[in-house]
Amino acid sequence: MVSEYGGDADGGVAAEVAMRFGRSGQPDSQQVVAVLKAITDVIRAEGLPVSPTSYFAAIMSALEKPDTQASQQVALAMLTLLSVVLPRVPAHVLRSKFAGAAELLGGVLAAHRGEAAAAKAALGCLAAVLAAADPGSWLAAVPGLNTLLAFVTDGRPKVRKRAVLGLVEVLAGLQRSPGALGPASELVLKVCQRVLPGPAAAAHAAAAASNKQRAAAEAAITAAVADALHLLGALKQALPLLAPAAAKSVTELMLKLYGLKQPLLDRHVTEALAALAGAGGLGGGGGGGGAGVSRLGAADLADLITVVLETESLWAAGPSRDPGLLTALGRLLEAGFGRLAEADPAAAAARLPRAVHALVPGLAAEQDGVRFGTSQALRSLILDCLTPDVAAAARRPRGGAAAGPSPLASLVAAVAGGLSSRYQDAWGMALPVVGALIERLGALGAADAAAPLLVPLGAIVSGAVDAADDADAAAAAAGDATAAAGGAAATAAAAAAAAAHSGAAEATLGVALKCLGPEVVLKVLPLQITEALAGGGEPRTWLLPLMRRHVRHTRLGYWFKELMPLAQQLGARAAALSAAGGASAGGLALKCRTLELQIWHCLPAFMSWAVDLPAAYAGGVNSLAAAFANRPDLQPPICAALARACMQVRHVLAAAGRGSEFIGHADPAAHGPAAGAGAGGAGGGAAGDDDDDDDLPATPEDAAAAAAHGGAPPESYGEAEAEAALAALRAFNAKWLSVLCAAYLAAGPEARAPFAAAIAAAAAVTPEAAVAGYFRAALQKLTKLIVDEAAEVPPPDAVTEGGGDPAARRSAFLELALWLSYGLGDNAVDALFKAVKSALVHSEPGVQKRGFKVLAVLCEARGPWLAKNLKEVLKQLLGPSAVSTLSAARRHRLRLIRPVVVALQRCADDSEALSSDVLGVEDQAMEGGEEEAGGAASAGGRRRQLVASLVADIVLCTKEANMKTRAAAYDLLVGLAHLMDQADPGPGLARLGQRRLRAAGGAGGAGKMGGSSEDEDGDDEQDEEQAGGGGGGSDDMEEGGGAGTSGKGGLYEFFSMVMAGLVATTPHMVSATVMALARLTFEFASAMQNVVAALLPPVLSLLRGKAREIVKAVLGFVKVCAMRLPVELLTPQLGPILEGMLIWAEDSKNKFKLKVRVIVERLARRCGFDAVAAVMPPGDAKLLSHIRKEAAKKQRRKAGGSEGGSEAGDEDGRSRRSAGRSTIARTARASQWGETAVFSSEDGGSEGAGGRGGARSVRSAGGPKSVAGRSAGGGAQQQQGRRGGAGAGGVRLAAGGGDPLDLLDAAASRQLVRSAAGVRPAGAGGGGAEPTFTRDPATGKMVIAEEAGDGEGGAGRKRRRGKDASGYDSDDSDFDDLKGVADLKYAMKKAGESKSVRFAEARSQGGRSVGGHSAGGRSEGGRSAGGRSAGGRSEGGRSTASRGGKSAHSGDRFKAKGATGDVKGKSKVDPYAYWTLDRRMLNRRRGKQAAASAKLESIVGGAQAGALKGAKAKRSRDGQGTAKRQRTTPASVE
Repeated sequence: MVSEYGGDADGGVAAEVAMRFGRSGQPDSQQVVAVLKAITDVIRAEGLPVSPTSYFAAIMSALEKPDTQASQQVALAMLTLLSVVLPRVPAHVLRSKFAGAAELLGGVLAAHRGEAAAAKAALGCLAAVLAAADPGSWLAAVPGLNTLLAFVTDGRPKVRKRAVLGLVEVLAGLQRSPGALGPASELVLKVCQRVLPGPAAAAHAAAAASNKQRAAAEAAITAAVADALHLLGALKQALPLLAPAAAKSVTELMLKLYGLKQPLLDRHVTEALAALAGAGGLGGGGGGGGAGVSRLGAADLADLITVVLETESLWAAGPSRDPGLLTALGRLLEAGFGRLAEADPAAAAARLPRAVHALVPGLAAEQDGVRFGTSQALRSLILDCLTPDVAAAARRPRGGAAAGPSPLASLVAAVAGGLSSRYQDAWGMALPVVGALIERLGALGAADAAAPLLVPLGAIVSGAVDAADDADAAAAAAGDATAAAGGAAATAAAAAAAAAHSGAAEATLGVALKCLGPEVVLKVLPLQITEALAGGGEPRTWLLPLMRRHVRHTRLGYWFKELMPLAQQLGARAAALSAAGGASAGGLALKCRTLELQIWHCLPAFMSWAVDLPAAYAGGVNSLAAAFANRPDLQPPICAALARACMQVRHVLAAAGRGSEFIGHADPAAHGPAAGAGAGGAGGGAAGDDDDDDDLPATPEDAAAAAAHGGAPPESYGEAEAEAALAALRAFNAKWLSVLCAAYLAAGPEARAPFAAAIAAAAAVTPEAAVAGYFRAALQKLTKLIVDEAAEVPPPDAVTEGGGDPAARRSAFLELALWLSYGLGDNAVDALFKAVKSALVHSEPGVQKRGFKVLAVLCEARGPWLAKNLKEVLKQLLGPSAVSTLSAARRHRLRLIRPVVVALQRCADDSEALSSDVLGVEDQAMEGGEEEAGGAASAGGRRRQLVASLVADIVLCTKEANMKTRAAAYDLLVGLAHLMDQADPGPGLARLGQRRLRAAGGAGGAGKMGGSSEDEDGDDEQDEEQAGGGGGGSDDMEEGGGAGTSGKGGLYEFFSMVMAGLVATTPHMVSATVMALARLTFEFASAMQNVVAALLPPVLSLLRGKAREIVKAVLGFVKVCAMRLPVELLTPQLGPILEGMLIWAEDSKNKFKLKVRVIVERLARRCGFDAVAAVMPPGDAKLLSHIRKEAAKKQRRKAGGSEGGSEAGDEDGRSRRSAGRSTIARTARASQWGETAVFSSEDGGSEGAGGRGGARSVRSAGGPKSVAGRSAGGGAQQQQGRRGGAGAGGVRLAAGGGDPLDLLDAAASRQLVRSAAGVRPAGAGGGGAEPTFTRDPATGKMVIAEEAGDGEGGAGRKRRRGKDASGYDSDDSDFDDLKGVADLKYAMKKAGESKSVRFAEARSQGGRSVGGHSAGGRSEGGRSAGGRSAGGRSEGGRSTASRGGKSAHSGDRFKAKGATGDVKGKSKVDPYAYWTLDRRMLNRRRGKQAAASAKLESIVGGAQAGALKGAKAKRSRDGQGTAKRQRTTPASVE
């Protein structure tokens, strides 16, 4: 239609009409298309160009005709088409035709005023014409604007909305024309003057009206209020666009509406005023400007805020308060004070406390939205409005006779009121406001004004701590948990209520410590430790951990002056109490010692960015040295403080670009002892100790960010402050190094971490001349240890420092030399490297481990040195140490590989590291391989081969016995893959990967699987053409050198290196390669989708081998593919996957059968049962059928707890329908890698890679004949898994299931709500009925203790009818209806004391069921020893009814002895008649139904006869009793 009618010259008119109306079947839309066609034909007939101007002229001409205006459909179509054309008409054309167009559109609007669609379209056209009016001739637009304003209060919402949008469009177009904006605003003001006073006038008229006029008066009030609300809705958008004078007048009119005290009017007025107050910057007088200019001056805005604050009806508390009004008031004050603080800080300061006082009660509102809005408004008022000028004005005291506190003090008191007990429920919203005010006061230098905030904060934190202590004491004192359950529960509830906001309160108090400083906080909240020890107060010891975490950039001298004497006093008292002896004295001594250590551990926090470090450190260093020498337990905090000061100074100077003479040659924060995850591995370790070192360190960027452990440097801490601190530190660092080195060597390997961190940090900022002496001494002793070890006779002057044996001493000095080298140049590192070489091939695990660790740290911390010595490092890495590396050292060897691989990628092609003599004899084999490949050895090819050899070592480490080594290998694989991908992203990764992987698959035996075809070969040719680049074809892909892989991306190259292990000759290497590929697939599934899909055939071909080690790895790889690959890529591979896996489907060794079943189950859930069934071999169809049945059973169990269960077919259908959603959730989730969950033989059925799921066994613990899900023990395990430890606190999601929890499901929502409330789901057993789980100490396997009698039945037997975990009879429909009823279990327990059979729980007596229903006879060891019961009582597994005895529900038990009728007897149960259910009642034949109901008739008849006889006997007894009383009554008694 576009080309037929408009073409490209019409400005897009035809295109928009076609898009909006061309495909619609509505008559109005078809009419618009027909009008467009007719007008286009007319334009072309006249010989005019088809343009927006031609369309405008033609439409206006058509609208002038009376017959066009007379037809509603034609007029609507014309107006709709005109609304499309007008935005495209040039402005000068509209201005030239403005008067006529406005008059014509006004007439059309008046003619079709009653038709909503036509009026709406006409209003849009009129607004577009008015917006284009010439400001110089604005008087011609007045009639049109009046017409537009008349519809602003129209009762039709769509028409009114279009009129409001048109008004806003007109006013926005006049913003740069003050001469026209004034008259237009006056027209709006006149409408406001006519409409806004209407509600008040109507109310006065109604008050004076008589009873007969009451209805008319009330109708007038309704109409007036409706017009006012409509106009206020328009003013929300138009008021900020009015001229200042008109805006002020309209504001005065709106403020008068507050006097009516109508919540709806108040809310709309407040919203309109908020829009006015928050529009743009301040503007006082006239003038136009941008559309965002505020229309109120500073004085007018201040008056407006004053009126709003002083209108009591807006702030009156009560249940009828409008939540929308409270939110609007918050927005009004937030916007108004933001503008007022910029224009008049004094006025803002005077009114700000009143605003805060008015808003604080909103924190305790019932509506969460009001609470949140009020909290945000208060935070905005504090952060945006409390500027330095406002704060300076607010700190000045009020003048006059009735002078009160300053505005700032009043504001602080208002915010502090939010922490009172009155607002206890609102503390969660008040605490962020308090934190913002404290932060602002600290930035403004008004820390002393925050004292009123600290007192309630301390009370909240202290109350939470006391409540927690009381709860612990009550729990400890309650010896019998059952007897003290009520009191302990009440105390725990109180503690939970008090501690609900303790975290937020502690965080706010931490803000106070950071922003106000510990001096201010401790002045308001003193520790009171001395007073408490004397029995005179409550100590605030909870402040010490807060200071340790939050104090920074404060005075170090305060710690030396106030806290260190207190710590010394506590230490002296602890020593005295310990010397005195006694139990009470010993306990008090322990408390004093603990408090002393806590104070000392605050020293690093006070040292962080200390403002007075040069002076305070010089005055207190002697005290620190004395404490370091005399108190070994105080050495760690002193070392931490010294290390933090040195690292922070170095950080600032390094950022300033200082040289090595100031910052040393290595960064101790990024690559030092503190760079690891923990402190245990910073120091040296004993020989053979494999658990004392950290894992691979974080990246240098992350470590540098956390280097100082004190956060980023403050803005006021600059280069000058760092230089002064460096000078103070250097004055004593030489002595500190001597003391620290001696302490390092004297400490045990597990306690050297703080000394190592302090040595490295101090050496980095100490002059080289001072450090060199200690380094030479350490290296000399290390050399002597090496020489003495080689000597046949022990020397007389042997080194005895550093450990108990030579290996430990050698490790200690090796690491000590490393930490000292941080302040030395490359010459010292070369000497250390020579000493490290011998350690790499040492026979002691500890020495070898330290050697690799030291070399790894050197390579990480000194990139230039590594680039210069890369050849020598490679020789050590790939030389003799490659085959002599012990298991304990492999993890640190992996750490060394990472920087070496990065250096290889960055080194130049002419580097010595790429020379041919790097690997010696092994290099000849590499050269031979290159010659066989047909290419000469190049720099790129040699680089790739070196990296590949290192990657092969990493892959082999994935099979190490040490768990940390395996984890490090996996992490290193992923890290190197990311690094290579970032270095060379490369083009078309997935496309390029297909060809290389097919080549690898063919080498690995892919031909056995028949993996390639002619179509695939054709695809390869197309890929080669698309890739371009030299026409190497597939030959290049088969080369081992770098030429064939250049330009394909670093990630692809890395995958190629790993995949080379698929053709290894040993099963160990092949399985390690598959495991490495599984980890990379788990990480890069989204980036390598097609590569992994092409890799599946060669990997699956390995399943046809006999090496169980390889098969186990391949099954784990397939499991990862089943978890991570998208469904669209996984579904085409189902055939090859099942074909390879099902070979091992019947092999139970290594749990292959279980693994295959788990993978098939996951494939069925991800891809659908139908897709799996289509490619499943017929011989294995039973497995899929069993999985389908188990899935349906599981769905029924899930649905049974909430919706009563459903049929299997329905559940299966639901699973298929929800397959897409669950697939996305399962594929996109960011679960963590878990090697054990993927490859372990013990947990082959875990669901997720993170090990979150439990094992899923085909056979349960009942025996080989039991089926999963049918044994009672299996059911108990599943119930235990679903409970998932709900009693541990908090909301727990259901665990143990394979499907993710659908949070959009109503049943899941109910489960979370009930779990949060502590309610157990229906059917969950009590604590006593849960199976007990223990572990066998010999094997570590889980042992499930099942109840006696829970054996499994034989094959073919009908499923036994039993009770669920709650004790309910599963075959009783009445109990199904009663599930979940409160106190039902208690009632059944009480009923169990009686002899009732039907409504009492079965009691177990010696293995026999008394009073229950038996459906399977007696169970002994899982074998049936009885028959079926027909409703009789089961005793010893034999039914009394089957032996001809009386039924348990017969009426004989209620017969009276020696009389007629029924009695309760000893059972205390009311007599009842039992009618057994007869299946003939379900028969359609009436004869069968009549025969079945015959017994019921006899029972009813007997009951009626008995009731009649009983009534007659009762009347007889009553008559006899009356006669007897009459005979025995004395005659004198009246």
